[in-house]
Amino acid sequence: SSILGYTDLLLGESVGILGALQRKFLERIRASTERLEMLLDDLLRITTLDGEHFEINPEAVDLGNAIDKALADTSSQMRDKKIILRLDLPKTMPFIHADRDALQQILIHLIKNAGLVSPVEGEILLRAETQESDSDQDFVLIQVADQGGGIPKDDLPRVFSRLYRADNPLIEGVGDTGVGLSIVKTLVESHEGRIWVDTEEGSGSAFNVL
Repeated sequence: SSILGYTDLLLGESVGILGALQRKFLERIRASTERLEMLLDDLLRITTLDGEHFEINPEAVDLGNAIDKALADTSSQMRDKKIILRLDLPKTMPFIHADRDALQQILIHLIKNAGLVSPVEGEILLRAETQESDSDQDFVLIQVADQGGGIPKDDLPRVFSRLYRADNPLIEGVGDTGVGLSIVKTLVESHEGRIWVDTEEGSGSAFNVL
């Protein structure tokens, strides 16, 4: 918080005019600090998920509102890389029986991951649809597709595992350390849902949550 605060103070030029190179370096400091903050939040969340007292509190959640909030939280990332976000959503958005915060985190992490691997001026597709089943309950399929070049087949078994830079090489086509995707998997499965990835090397990947 201190680093971000002083960096913003300098970028605002309230204590002196910046040169172009100085501004560029400060913007890099800010981006790296925000990334560090995100990783720390993820690690803290993993600690919570591993704890004995972790539980979800399902309620009727408007999927449309959840998507709106997730897009608001990731808009700066999309804007910085000039990424186009395409939406393919039903006219009437369904309500999902889910933990509100958990659903929010699932959407945010999937969108952030797609943004991290997609190229500048790339495109991300966010799709949702209702699927009927033989049981009394219907399902909702949420899909986030990127243009990140795809994931090598040999790395697919590790996509949702907890990867740390010190122990494992990063997976091509997966953003950052993969901690976020591990959180998504835990949250999805806590709702008795399912998550998987469809990928095409040289093209991109689509993360699916049912």
